[in-house]
Amino acid sequence: MTNDDAKWKRYAPLLVVISLLVVAITGNVAQTLVNTRHSAYPVGFFTALLQEIASAIVWLSVLPVIVWAFRNLSPFRPFGRVRLLLQAGLIPVVSLTHFVMTRILLVVIYAAAGKAYEFHFNWSYFANDLSKDVLNYILFGLIYLGAERLLGIGATEPPPPPAARAAPVIEVRDGAQVTYVAADDLLWAEAAGNYVELHLASGRKLLMRATLARLAARLEAADFLRVHRSRIANMAAVSAVENLPGGDAVLKLNGGARIAVSRSYRARVGEALARRVR
Repeated sequence: MTNDDAKWKRYAPLLVVISLLVVAITGNVAQTLVNTRHSAYPVGFFTALLQEIASAIVWLSVLPVIVWAFRNLSPFRPFGRVRLLLQAGLIPVVSLTHFVMTRILLVVIYAAAGKAYEFHFNWSYFANDLSKDVLNYILFGLIYLGAERLLGIGATEPPPPPAARAAPVIEVRDGAQVTYVAADDLLWAEAAGNYVELHLASGRKLLMRATLARLAARLEAADFLRVHRSRIANMAAVSAVENLPGGDAVLKLNGGARIAVSRSYRARVGEALARRVR
């Protein structure tokens, strides 16, 4: 998407609302002219047009408040009833703002033209405007957010899939020889004094000078889990689990190896195995 397309989409909901206001202005002016044509005080075309334009300008000025309210005071979010009451309480405030600011704007415009516009606040007039402003408030909010939804504005794109990470590699030193073992090739490991005995998928065994706790912490992200105070196992290599009386269990690994699981670790092992099949 080009920058011009992005800008157009950003302002499209506002343009939709402005188009709606233009249609409303045209209809209201025509209705005013028809209704007052045979009255004692007919309203001229430009007077009716000026009043509607002033009203539209004020509606556009309070539109951000309406959009904010529709986004944040939705009854379908938590504490929906409270949000709905706040939304309902905001409508007369917006309507009163529209009522007063429209007339103040007309006073300014008329004064700039060297004419006078008398503004006397009247509660009955305000109540009449409020009955219409409730519908306008709802329409502006729904139309603006509806245009956003149709154009996909503000929609969050799904995050890209995490990049595949290479399995950790374990460095095993034996005198002058250094062996590098991929974590995927390690089935399980067992503490052996000051060493850890590594059991590989090939059947080979290696002694590594390290503590089991340190090795377990390093391989935790590679799906290795402590299954006994002296053993860790590669959960991806587990082919079956055999539950024993008393709470213990036995893990069957690929290649036929069997390792015991103590009761204190059985729950964590069960959770790890359950995550594999979700």
